[in-house]
Amino acid sequence: MSSMPLLWPAVALACFAGLVRGYCGFGFAMLMALGLMLFLPPIEAVPLALLLDLITSVGLWRRACRLADWPRLRRLLLGMLVATVVGVSLITSIPASPMRISIALLALAGALALLWRREPSQALAATDIATSGGATPPPGRLSSIAAGGISGLCMTLASSGGPPLMLYLLHQRMRPVVLRATAILFFAASSGASLIGLGLAGGLDGTTLSRAAWLLVPALLGNGLGQWAFERSPPRSLKVTVAPLLIVLSIWVLAREIL
Repeated sequence: MSSMPLLWPAVALACFAGLVRGYCGFGFAMLMALGLMLFLPPIEAVPLALLLDLITSVGLWRRACRLADWPRLRRLLLGMLVATVVGVSLITSIPASPMRISIALLALAGALALLWRREPSQALAATDIATSGGATPPPGRLSSIAAGGISGLCMTLASSGGPPLMLYLLHQRMRPVVLRATAILFFAASSGASLIGLGLAGGLDGTTLSRAAWLLVPALLGNGLGQWAFERSPPRSLKVTVAPLLIVLSIWVLAREIL
């Protein structure tokens, strides 16, 4: 991938994925994995996407730690840790082509779920916040663990843990800043756990580290631009930001495999 024809598309992809994650709080690893699979096998694309996701999120951790919903986050992480073990065993045993198709289908399903989700009206959202006094509703133990497990499994297999977790969090009537902070910390922990598992399974080597070094600066640049945009404008619906991007990339990967 260090050759010029492949390097520059990867650089542009890293910058763009960083921009999306800096603004939305998620989406980097998913967009990177789908894009990188156009010229790398999944066992190489997924660890690279997860490594970049973890490194580029470091600058977001401090603020996220102050704003995250920690009772809910702890239960999400419990489910994620259990599911990561299963995900590592699967990704190292499934051939590249079926894995690419599975990853694209997972991302496409998550994007369509985000697209079809009915969003509450502003008046209803204001009523919910007023009723709860601005506090986040208490977490359900089993639902939080299940959501963390599903998202963690998708994260390890396909770097596509974003849609399942965001669908869960969006149904919790959380304030946007709390939702974003909780998502940032969850995906940082999930990426770290997946990388440890993939490293033990032989999926993380010097080539991955070299590729990450090439793509780190553009990813950080995009991440900073996304954070700057988030601070200066209200969060937009995921229906018009992340979902269309995932649909296009997923269909692209599926079409490439079929043709």
